[in-house]
Formats: sequence, structure tokens, C-alpha cells
Amino acid sequence: MTDYTTQGTVYFHNLAGLNEWQRKYYSKIIITEHMETADKGYLITFFLNRKHLSVKPSYTDQLMDIVLDAKTIDYYHSGINTVSLI
Repeated sequence: MTDYTTQGTVYFHNLAGLNEWQRKYYSKIIITEHMETADKGYLITFFLNRKHLSVKPSYTDQLMDIVLDAKTIDYYHSGINTVSLI
């Protein structure tokens, strides 16, 4: 049961962030494309799996939450949000 109208694309700088995101959302998404980029990042295209989603929030809202969570996990694992204290 794939919802083909709600497709998302996320980017990860390393495999650790991608693995955590996949473990967290393994039943809610169906990954359709998995590409490794030239700078050793990963570009993932996915659809929502309506069978395992809640009906109350809209599917678009749930898609945006999953994409934003992917960015948060990527920033955490890639160290982009670290501040050097000099």
C-alpha cells in the first residue's frame, strides 16, 4: 500500500545517519531509490507506506515530519551543528 502522491527525497552526509533514519522509519516508508553521490553522501527517494501511518495528521504533514527528522539526524551524525570553542 504505497501512497504515490507523497514522495520525499532526503540527503545524508554519511551512512551512520542514514542507518539510524532507516531503523526509525522502516515500517512507515518504502525506499525507491538509493544513490551514493560523488562526495560520498547518500540521496534517498521514498514513498509513505499508508498501511503503517496514522490517519489523523495529513499524509503531507507526516511526510514533512519524516523529512525534517532526516535532516536533524543527518546534522547530528555529520557534526555540522558543532561549535568550536576557541
